[in-house]
Amino acid sequence: MKRIKNIIFLGTPQFAIPTLSSLVSKDKIPVLVVTQPDKKRGRGQKLSISPVKEFCLNYNIPVFQPQNINKEDAIKKIGSYHPDLIIATAYGKIVSQKILDIPKLGCINLHPSLLPKYRGPSPINWTLFHGEKETGNTIFFMTKKMDAGDIVYQSKIRIMPEDNYGSLLEKLSEKGAEDVLKALSLLDDGLASPISQDDSLATFSKFIDRDIRRIDWGESAKNIANLIRGLAPYPSAFTYFQNKEIKIIKAKPFPDNEGKPGLILKVIKNQGILVGTGNNALLIEIIKPEGKKEMSSYAFSLGHLEISGKNQRFSNEK
Repeated sequence: MKRIKNIIFLGTPQFAIPTLSSLVSKDKIPVLVVTQPDKKRGRGQKLSISPVKEFCLNYNIPVFQPQNINKEDAIKKIGSYHPDLIIATAYGKIVSQKILDIPKLGCINLHPSLLPKYRGPSPINWTLFHGEKETGNTIFFMTKKMDAGDIVYQSKIRIMPEDNYGSLLEKLSEKGAEDVLKALSLLDDGLASPISQDDSLATFSKFIDRDIRRIDWGESAKNIANLIRGLAPYPSAFTYFQNKEIKIIKAKPFPDNEGKPGLILKVIKNQGILVGTGNNALLIEIIKPEGKKEMSSYAFSLGHLEISGKNQRFSNEK
């Protein structure tokens, strides 16, 4: 006998849409979707709704947008739907034990890493920062301790050399939809055998702030390249040239070349700008200058002929 009839879904960004869409397509439509409140965005500060809310409006799924999901009125509203299961996919806020205690079968979360690796808010970025060759999704029971609950289902994918944050986010989002359905099937049929995580193997990701995004040219070319791909195409790693910020979207190590960190070694026709690092050199291929669109770094160099002159450099500071 199937045990799951009422599902509540928690999610906010585009990453959650494939999972929500798969639930709808399999006739497992949530009785309620909880998403973040509308926010003002852009220069005009117009009110913008989340991708999850937009999806729900198109499918007439009830939406709840509490300012604080852990307040008593929000807890009561969620409890009034008597959910058998809560599914969370990038909701964006920590939920209290009172929320976790509501559903009969508990709360499960889709996390885009191979837990216990890269617990925390930015697992995909940190996976790429560390040059991992594989990653995956983990469906686990939510507990008070962040990303530490028992694992219901886990899948792996290979990270390709051309992958960056954007491409890996999309792959894991699409795969996550399949993974949640498999976990849901196991739970629904009473066949799940949750596995506890080994806390001694846990690693952690941090919020991506400006300090993390800033390129330190004293690092190795490999580490800088990993930072760039882990932040591309958004929010992007950045540096400075002539006191203006430049976002670097694509770059690769260029072995057998050395130079002082940040020093522009040369411009390679139709390829890019070669820059010294703490170990080897880095070929910068695609950039986004301050106030301009993305372009090849070679095209940028044609408008800045001085870039190949002596002592021209990229800097950590303005």
